[in-house]
Amino acid sequence: MKRCCKELTLPHVGFLYVNKNIWFVIAIVILTGLITGGCAFLQLDGSTAQPISGSSGILFVTATPRPQITLREGQRSRGAPVPEPTPTRPYYAEANELGKVLVLEYHRIAYPEQRYQRTPDNFRADLQQLYQGGYYPVNFVDLFLGLADVPPGKKPIVLTFDDSDISQFRVLADNTVDADSALGILLNFHSQHATDWPMRATFFVLGDDTANYSRIFGQPKWSQAKVQTLVDLGMEIGSHTVNHVDLSVATAERIEWELAVSKFVIEDLAPGYTVQTLSVPFGGFPYTLDFLKSGTWGDYAYSYTGNAAAWGGPTVSPFDSNFEPYRVPRLEVTATSIDYWLDYFEQNPHEYYVADGDPAQVTSPQLELVADE
Repeated sequence: MKRCCKELTLPHVGFLYVNKNIWFVIAIVILTGLITGGCAFLQLDGSTAQPISGSSGILFVTATPRPQITLREGQRSRGAPVPEPTPTRPYYAEANELGKVLVLEYHRIAYPEQRYQRTPDNFRADLQQLYQGGYYPVNFVDLFLGLADVPPGKKPIVLTFDDSDISQFRVLADNTVDADSALGILLNFHSQHATDWPMRATFFVLGDDTANYSRIFGQPKWSQAKVQTLVDLGMEIGSHTVNHVDLSVATAERIEWELAVSKFVIEDLAPGYTVQTLSVPFGGFPYTLDFLKSGTWGDYAYSYTGNAAAWGGPTVSPFDSNFEPYRVPRLEVTATSIDYWLDYFEQNPHEYYVADGDPAQVTSPQLELVADE
């Protein structure tokens, strides 16, 4: 459909853009070299993983950002092949997969505590509180994929970070991840709870097109390594537009430029990765949600599976008929807001999403009640 819009002079883009017509989902869950300990650092220079001693005597572990998996051809047998049994997870009969889900919204991780800024200590406390409450981290896109990997009895929680601020992923002078940055805290927490707390979080990145990537985690020389590292760890990278533009007041051409270019820039930094979701800045929705679903700018096409809003509290289950994929509400994390909602769901556990362990079906007491009637 042809859209009418005013002529717009667009910022210079310092890349040769390539049209991408194949969309696929890549889930890379590769995390090596992390062991239980007080701190765990990720080295980005590509050297062989090796332990180093910290000043406090704690063993810090480094890991290469792009570990490789070698696949070997299975042994051939003369007889008929015997299929290996498919592992099954225990079914959780008291599940509620029509319950609500919290999508948490963070910005900076730094001192002092203030709006749009959570301190490292408070972020650590958030993770500990979630872990003790039986929550299980997933990427934002997993909401649209049916939350299939959530273990039975666990409650999915989505951690999102807007604006690609340096405090979310800072590299120190020795090429290690700052332990007080969001990623450093997540790495260390995972090293203590590897089984129950996988490396899952969604970073909505500003698709800086200035060729020096100063807005992508604040350290231009590390931009590509940072984006690729997050992908390799199993995190999700989403779009937050190029220039943090309020799409509610932008022209049609500007909207499509922001969404197409930001997607391309991120995918150019992580070859083979496909950006699937976005977060509109300021919670500013364009006059039609069709812009968020798909579009083109020049020869460059984009499509998004879902969008995260800037506020709204818990979202309904993705299996609920009222679920809106392009208006998924989030909870802006403050000491008051997160404590309120975690206390609320502790007192009303029947209202939160609890996985049954079977991706092939949806379990809910509400469904059983309807069936009985």
